[in-house]
Amino acid sequence: MKLGIVLAGVLRSKIDFAELCAWAAQNGYGAIDVPADREDAVEVARKAGLEVAAIAAGASLIVADDAERERNVATVIARVDQAGREKIPFVQLGHARVADPNVVPWGAPDEETLRCAKLGLAPVCAQAEKLGVKLVMENYAAAGRNFATTPANWRALFEAVPSPALGLCFDPSHLVFLGIDWLRALREFGSRVYYAHAKDTELNPEALYQHGILARDYGRMPSSLGPNAQGWWRFTLPGFGTVDWGRYTSALREVGFDGILSVEHEDDAWGWRADVPRTLEGLKVAERYLRQYLD
Repeated sequence: MKLGIVLAGVLRSKIDFAELCAWAAQNGYGAIDVPADREDAVEVARKAGLEVAAIAAGASLIVADDAERERNVATVIARVDQAGREKIPFVQLGHARVADPNVVPWGAPDEETLRCAKLGLAPVCAQAEKLGVKLVMENYAAAGRNFATTPANWRALFEAVPSPALGLCFDPSHLVFLGIDWLRALREFGSRVYYAHAKDTELNPEALYQHGILARDYGRMPSSLGPNAQGWWRFTLPGFGTVDWGRYTSALREVGFDGILSVEHEDDAWGWRADVPRTLEGLKVAERYLRQYLD
């Protein structure tokens, strides 16, 4: 497995990509996601000695409006073509549910979301298969707005769109706060795990007792992390939460995964929203911690 970096927070907005690539190569990282809005991003990453991991699709495929969907399919196919030309292995897809203003945040019934997913994904998957590109969805809940976040929904999605080009960007941190056994999920869907993230989740039992699972923002602790925060969980760097990283990396190997494991730094204790030096220090901490499981 090769350790990579996801462009989250200040890594996307407050540090030059070339500077980040050089820093990553000097600090134990071997791969990085690339920004879609920088034409030379792939060249810059490879010049620094990094593998390229994923690039964003650029448009949503799960939409109800036929004309909008047609436009978006063309946009994403163009991104898949780019990935094929530039040897980018993964195109990262969004998976927001079909919107329904009368049902927020859950949107339209799952059957409608699946119908639209099939219509949008099928032509893109066909092109991805031809070019050897993988389409991946990270199991990010987005406070209920996203669809591909649970084993039941993955199963339904893969039945509706059985293309081998479609798979998961597996992230155990999201399953932790959803109360889903991430190890069982990884083993069940291992053949569909094409890309993997390294992010952890800390749980606060006292806050859960005081405020319950439906605390503000679905229980996520606010960025201030003050003593009066109502949240009962927060994202952390690997090793600061509940994920067993020895079991995670071992299970990835068990299911045949030998690809890129990318740190997605969204830890408020390590400055990911606004503090570049603190964020980079956090990435150093993550690399040192994970290296014991990768070497």
